[in-house]
Amino acid sequence: MNNLKIIASKRNWIDQRSVETLKKITTYRGVQNVVGLPDLSVGFVPNGMAVMSKDVIYPHLIGGDIGCGMSLFALPVKSKKIKIDRFEKKLLKLNSLSDVEIDTPLREHNLGTIGRGNHFVELHQLNSGDMDKDMLYILVHSGSRSFGQMVFDKVATSYKSNEGIDAKSPLAKAYMSDHDKAQNFAKKSREEIVKRVLKALNLVGSLTCVSNTGHNSITQIDNLWLHRKGATPTDKGLVVIAGSRGTLSYLVKPLADTAQANYSLAHGAGRKWERNSVEAKLKKLVNKQQLLRTAIGARVICHDSSLLYQEAPQAYKDIDIVISDLIEAKLVEVVATFRPILTYKE
Repeated sequence: MNNLKIIASKRNWIDQRSVETLKKITTYRGVQNVVGLPDLSVGFVPNGMAVMSKDVIYPHLIGGDIGCGMSLFALPVKSKKIKIDRFEKKLLKLNSLSDVEIDTPLREHNLGTIGRGNHFVELHQLNSGDMDKDMLYILVHSGSRSFGQMVFDKVATSYKSNEGIDAKSPLAKAYMSDHDKAQNFAKKSREEIVKRVLKALNLVGSLTCVSNTGHNSITQIDNLWLHRKGATPTDKGLVVIAGSRGTLSYLVKPLADTAQANYSLAHGAGRKWERNSVEAKLKKLVNKQQLLRTAIGARVICHDSSLLYQEAPQAYKDIDIVISDLIEAKLVEVVATFRPILTYKE
């Protein structure tokens, strides 16, 4: 199939149901080509894909969490002043980040809150790379919350899934206008999340944004429309590719020629096990207390036991293989790696 490309080595675990879904998408009206990235994973619409179409858009290919993405910030904190026990105690007191009041009030659509699923805030320290070790790095994975879902719901029943919406139609133009607002909302929300976390930890200092990229979006490129679902753009500077809270996360620099990947990169390790099957599998192997500490010593705060299991590191693919596949495809070079010390989930 000439218009489908899967960027993954034989070492990578690729769910064949996802591949079959991508094959089906190649038959949709106006679709020019489909790329499956190394983090391609299970789902009704798989994460880790980039779909290029002509004259037609498909909102359901990116879903309701428009603008969902990863943001990495750096705060000057010398390593010896990072008190993980104290950080953990302070965050354990929160029911959610809504408990933390900052100068910007919590507004409609849950601005500045993380959300559930695979969304998180993580505190990191530099593991390797030419970056400042005297920094506390804060990684946020979150999206547009209820705002993005409302945008999608407006059009969800207005078209057939294999025919899409004519890109020049009033419906498409109204959707794209709302879509862009949802993207901006998601970016702003990640910034608000960091402010709330820092206030909860009583940390002050000048924040530096290292990377801030969305991975659920529709973008016009020349006369084509690029749909990214769990796929990070390559024209927004450095890119964070998150691990699975029990592994390192990577900061990479996109290389010059990423057209082969529809100008997209992986956004993380990608799921290996479906969310609804993880708890039954893992409960036979590990208990809740074991999941609150990862194999590399990171601590996890998650008040929901089911979510703790659903998002366990064991449910994800090997991030090192994902990164290796991107390197072998000549898509990226690694700038730095980061070691998580504390993950907070709502």
